[in-house]
Amino acid sequence: MRVWLYYRLSRDEDEELNSLRNQRSIIESYALRNGHSIVGESFDDNVSGMHFDREGIEQLCEVVDAGRIDAVIVKDLSRLGRHRTQTALFIDYLRQNNVRVLSATENIDTFNEADDLVIGFKGLMNDFYARDGSRRVTTGYRQKQKMGIVITPPFGYFKDKNTNQVEIVPEAAETIHLIFASYIGGMGLKAIARMLNEEKRKTPAQMQMVLLGKRMPERLENEIKKKYLWDGTMVSRLLKDEAYTGTLICHKSERNKINKTFRFTEAAEQFRHENYLPPIITKELWEQVQALMEMRKKANVRAGEGQAIHRYSGLIVCGDCGRAFTAKTMKVKNGIRTEYWCGTYLRYGKEYCGSHALREEYLDEIIKSELLSTKEQYQQMWDAMQDSINRWTPKATNTLTQIKKLREKIESMEEEMEDILMERIRDKANTERYDRMIQKREEQIAQAKKKIAEMENLGQTIRSRQAKLKKDISLIDEILDDGQMTEAHLRLLIEKIYVYETEDGLSLDIKVKAPFRNHSDTYENGVLTNRELEEIIQGVGA
Repeated sequence: MRVWLYYRLSRDEDEELNSLRNQRSIIESYALRNGHSIVGESFDDNVSGMHFDREGIEQLCEVVDAGRIDAVIVKDLSRLGRHRTQTALFIDYLRQNNVRVLSATENIDTFNEADDLVIGFKGLMNDFYARDGSRRVTTGYRQKQKMGIVITPPFGYFKDKNTNQVEIVPEAAETIHLIFASYIGGMGLKAIARMLNEEKRKTPAQMQMVLLGKRMPERLENEIKKKYLWDGTMVSRLLKDEAYTGTLICHKSERNKINKTFRFTEAAEQFRHENYLPPIITKELWEQVQALMEMRKKANVRAGEGQAIHRYSGLIVCGDCGRAFTAKTMKVKNGIRTEYWCGTYLRYGKEYCGSHALREEYLDEIIKSELLSTKEQYQQMWDAMQDSINRWTPKATNTLTQIKKLREKIESMEEEMEDILMERIRDKANTERYDRMIQKREEQIAQAKKKIAEMENLGQTIRSRQAKLKKDISLIDEILDDGQMTEAHLRLLIEKIYVYETEDGLSLDIKVKAPFRNHSDTYENGVLTNRELEEIIQGVGA
C-alpha cells in the first residue's frame, strides 16, 4: 500500500514527549512493520490543529488529488486535526479520493466501519481538549493583563526577563520622538513612513528581532517583507498608542483563534494602568496629536506628493461662495511664499468668485494679534478666580454648618410630605390642593440638594477652572514664544476663518474654538458659571 506520513506539533503541547522526530519514528516504524511503501511525508511545526490552513496539509492534498497514495499514517487522529467538524470533513474528502487514515497508536482505520463510533468519540475529545486549553490560556492571559503584567511591551520598550522591569530602548525612543515631532510639524502619515524608510530606521518587527537576538531568515535577506518596512498604518498605530505617555492599556483587542474572530474591545472592557511605564513623550503632546489626527480626518486634509500639509488647509472658507481655500506656493526672491486662494476662483474663474488671495504670513499676524487679546482676557479671568479663592477660603468653614441646616430642612420637608399624603388619602375631595402642596415641597427639596452639591464642590470647581485657565495661558505663551504657529496649534485654536470681499478689501471673521473663546461659555452645561459662583460665595457668608 502506498502511504504518506504526516505529523504535527502544536506550541501548547509537550515538545519532549511529542516531538516531531518522535512522531516520525513511530509512524515510520508502523509503516515498515505493516509492509507499506512510503511515498513521501509532510509536517507542520508550531501550528494549531483547530484549522486546516497548514502547509503540511496542502502538500498532502496535492498528492491525494494526483492519486499517488492509498493511505495517510498519523501518530493519532489529533495529529490530523482537533476541530471535530473540520476533521470529519477532511476525512470524508480523503474517503472520496479512496484514501484512508491509519492511526499508528490507536489502531484505527477510517475505512473500517467498526471504527466509525470510535472516530466520532475521538473527534469530540480532541475538540474539547483544544477548546479547554484555549480557555485556560485566555483566562491566564487576561488575569495578567488585569494585574498589569507586561507580556510583550510596545515598540520603544524592552522587558528584562531577569528583573521583569520595562526599560526604554534609546534607538526606538528616538524614532518615536521623530514621528510625533514630524506629525505635529505638518507631515502626513505616508510622508513620515517614507522618511523613516529613507533613514533606514528599524520597524517594530526589526527592533523585536534585534532585542531578542534573532536574525532575519536567510531567504528574506534579499527580499524585504511588508512588516520590515514602515507604512502609514504603522505610523498611525504608534501615534495613537497611549503607552508612550506612561499609561499601559491592556485588552485593547480580542482574537479567537478557534472561531477565527477579531474585534476591538470597548473602553469598559480594557484594563488601564496609569504611570506604569517610563514615559517617552508628554501627555500634552500626545493629546495634541490625537486632536490633530481627528481634525485632519474631519477636514479631509491631504498633503501633496513629497510635501508637508499646509498649516491653514481646511480652515479658511470663502464667505461669499462657501468653498474652501486652496494653498498655492510660489518662488520669490526671499525663498518660497504660500498663499491661499478661493477654490471657486481657481477652478471656474473670476466670473464666479473673487480670488480672495491671502498670504500665510498675513494670516499669522492676525492670529497672533487674536492670541494676545485672548491671553489678556484669560489673565483677567485668572485674577478674578484668584480673588474668588481668597474670598472663599475664610468662609469655607461655614459651609459645614449651612450644609447641616439644609439637610435638616430636607428631612423636615420629607416628614411634612408623609403627613400630607396621609391627609390626601382621608380627604379625597381636596386631592388637587394636596398635590400642589406635595409638588411645592419636592421642588424645595430638589433646590436644597442642589445647593448642598454646589457648596460641597465649590472649592474644587474654582480650582479646576483655574487649572484649565493656566493650561490654556501656557499654550498661548508656547505658541507666541515659538514665533511661528504650527498646524497643530492652529487646529486646536481655530474653528474656521471666513473671508469676505468688501469695498475696502478683504474682511476676516475668525471663529475661535469654544474652549478658547470664553471660559464662562465652556462651563455652562451642567457646571457652575462665574456668576453662580459669586452668588454661592456671598451666600455662604450670609
